[in-house]
Amino acid sequence: MKLVAMLRTFFILLLAMTSSDAMQAIQRDPVSHETATRQARPRLAGEKFDPQESDLRLRNVFAAADREAERGVANVRRDERFIFHFWSIKKRILRRKYGIDWKTPAELNPSIVYDSYGQPRITEQEIHEITPIIQKQMHHRPEKIAYFERTFEGSVNVWTKVGNTEERGRYVVRRADHTWKIVDYHVVLP
Repeated sequence: MKLVAMLRTFFILLLAMTSSDAMQAIQRDPVSHETATRQARPRLAGEKFDPQESDLRLRNVFAAADREAERGVANVRRDERFIFHFWSIKKRILRRKYGIDWKTPAELNPSIVYDSYGQPRITEQEIHEITPIIQKQMHHRPEKIAYFERTFEGSVNVWTKVGNTEERGRYVVRRADHTWKIVDYHVVLP
């Protein structure tokens, strides 16, 4: 009986450790697939990426370089300069290991300001386009727009302050067919 209890405990611990490993594998840093995510997100007008990234023969090379560069920035602070550290390491890996002279998005798009994970910073034009859509939606709510942020995947979060409370609203907007649309809204409690 004691052996059965010990074996049961062992298998439960083994299952817990396996589940933990599986969860860690799922929760990788988004830069572990930076090229694929950036290629999938909507581009700003005129935004260019290195054409080598779209070459199907190099897809696995760029994926491997992303994973290796992710390890290279493991201890780098995730601030507004983070992506530039990542791209620098990725560029070095592509050149040294694969003989690829890759141009970063920042090199190809000097007029675009890139934020922490490589998403373009919200432009004044985008704020001008999005603001009336949000204001129309919240005209009956005691909300005020606090700030805008683009996600790594390309959506835009419009954060609001709800009345005199600590609550914040989060509108998620996406551009489709040259128009911005609200695709989600949540009240975020403190």
